Amino acid sequence: MNRWIAIPSVCFLTTLALIGCEEEDGAYGTASSEITLTSFANSYDSKANATAIARIDETYRTGARNIKTTNLINSYSNQSLNDLDRTVLADDFEGRLENKDIGVNGRTVKRPIYEKNSNNKLDYQTTYQTLDLSGLTTRSYSTGTNIEERRGILTDLSNYSEIPSNVAFPEGSVCYIPVVTSEQSFWAFNDKNKTGYSSLSEWIEAAERRFSDDRDYRLSEFDVGKGSKLKAAQVMFFEYKNQPAYEYSGVEYGKDIYEANYVAKGSTDPNTDSRFDVVDCTIVNEVAGDFLAEQIERYY
Repeated sequence: MNRWIAIPSVCFLTTLALIGCEEEDGAYGTASSEITLTSFANSYDSKANATAIARIDETYRTGARNIKTTNLINSYSNQSLNDLDRTVLADDFEGRLENKDIGVNGRTVKRPIYEKNSNNKLDYQTTYQTLDLSGLTTRSYSTGTNIEERRGILTDLSNYSEIPSNVAFPEGSVCYIPVVTSEQSFWAFNDKNKTGYSSLSEWIEAAERRFSDDRDYRLSEFDVGKGSKLKAAQVMFFEYKNQPAYEYSGVEYGKDIYEANYVAKGSTDPNTDSRFDVVDCTIVNEVAGDFLAEQIERYY
């Protein structure tokens, strides 16, 4: 699966619009013990023989996590949604990332990872910075002629191209950008990530063949788990022509091989300045979510 990414605690003024990069809740509400993150997803509806589009509302509150799926167009298949607890493997560590071990303070979601058969834990949290989307249209994003020339703020107004280019987000629309901080690098997975491969080397061979073109890749292998007795692998494909970089991770656990999400130690650093690269604004608040849902239903 693709690597999880994060964003630093910085704020820029873009040339496209005045974008507020907030550290406190401020105009978007006082600190609370609940936050809802809205996004949109596609799948194939075999009965309709057409694309299905759904609204996904992911709510974190102290001690709980809930995912609500609302069909907008046809019937969305939620097989790709994964709200189960996860096993976590790291250097000389095995633990669990569980939905009950959640703390929410404003826009910060803390999810400690408890070591198996121990009270020891790894600190892991996500803070969601906010960008004001009010008044933005698809013109806030430019694809350019290649990946190096992409610029702007990418929202679902661009991802759902049937929506007219002059349609703008209403006042109060906010984008959430995740800042992920982890005490240690780790791999996370559960039963939904189980593959049919008989060995990690077989998974590696298949991962290395995921692209049929001539793009370069790097293979890295690791000893993980308690006593570092288990194996993990990463296959990183570098940027190629108009395609971004992709990273895939696999682990052996028990007698099975799993695709895994990899989280790096510290905080990763995605772009927040739309003058020089793309700002991913596809996670939004309720105001922006209601607006996007209305536009998708209207034009699709």
